[in-house]
Amino acid sequence: MTAPLTLPATTVPDPAEAPGLRWGVIAPGGIARNFIGTMHAATASRLVAVCSRSLERAQVFAGDFESDAGCAHAYANIDEFLAHEGLEAVYVASPHAQHFALAKKVLEAGIPVVIEKPMTLNADQARELFALGREKGAYVQEAMWSCFMPHYDVIRQVIESGVIGEVTAVIADHCQYFPFDPEHRLYAPELGGGALLDLGVYPLAFAHWAAGSPKQVHATGTLTATGVDEMVSISGLSGRTVYAVQTGLGARSSVEAHVLGTRGKIDVDSWFFMPNSFTVTQFEAGDNGEDVTERFTYEDSLPYALPEHPDGGNYGMAFEIAEAARNIRAGKLESQRWGERDTLAVLEVMDRVREIVGVRYPGEEN
Repeated sequence: MTAPLTLPATTVPDPAEAPGLRWGVIAPGGIARNFIGTMHAATASRLVAVCSRSLERAQVFAGDFESDAGCAHAYANIDEFLAHEGLEAVYVASPHAQHFALAKKVLEAGIPVVIEKPMTLNADQARELFALGREKGAYVQEAMWSCFMPHYDVIRQVIESGVIGEVTAVIADHCQYFPFDPEHRLYAPELGGGALLDLGVYPLAFAHWAAGSPKQVHATGTLTATGVDEMVSISGLSGRTVYAVQTGLGARSSVEAHVLGTRGKIDVDSWFFMPNSFTVTQFEAGDNGEDVTERFTYEDSLPYALPEHPDGGNYGMAFEIAEAARNIRAGKLESQRWGERDTLAVLEVMDRVREIVGVRYPGEEN
């Protein structure tokens, strides 16, 4: 009889058990709504301050997320926002090109910061923020939400266990179709537009998570009329592991991820970077030489239950929020799950890819 393939349990703690912090949000848009909605539903943290260029917009956002901690204060001035009494952490949810300047202001005030992915436009900006965090004794975390989730944690454990043998290839894609619109943020160079930073960061982060940073990077790509990347194919080499990553704005792909090894493989379901399930296959491991498979089903494999989402969505952001809260309360300056080394490794790859395909943002001339 064929022995079952047993998968490890996740080591990611229940986000509901993380300490509750008093959070502020800069740029109360759609992604911030997801972040704070998840925070209030699935963690003990609460929103206490909102900053926007529009005071009215900040007030509306604050009113929409009134909680047991009361209604958050609204600000249109970032210095007044950062002076809010008792502010313990700030989430920066602005467009990519604004991340660096806004996060720098937060850190200069000595306040811990979580910055939406990608953390900055390029690796040099991120290095400066991490260095400033160390100088000020303030926590810095990129909001690479997928790398804090339970299914990524189990995938890493499976790889490290040797169940699929030596990893020889990682394949991942994230392409979405967005009709060309020079006014849309994804097509605007001044906002850090293009497929790579917004969509390609996910498969590149997955590849780094699964096999480490590539030592060689090759890329081909096309540009839009506004000069940002439209479709990009990336190949890399880390040791004996090859990468194949596809991203783009001009077509829709399967949005899957695969880790191939000498003894087996891991196939992550579509929308791999969201809370998801995956299948592990061990080649010819059965008594009769047949392949053995085991399924990690997200909903059934967690040792704790997340609250039901009212809109049928997911609480994937809860894990990055809880990670930040635990680390900030413990006095740490970065996450061990996804920290400075990881953020810089992915940004360095994206810097190299943009150099190859010819994408340079305003202010990067030097």
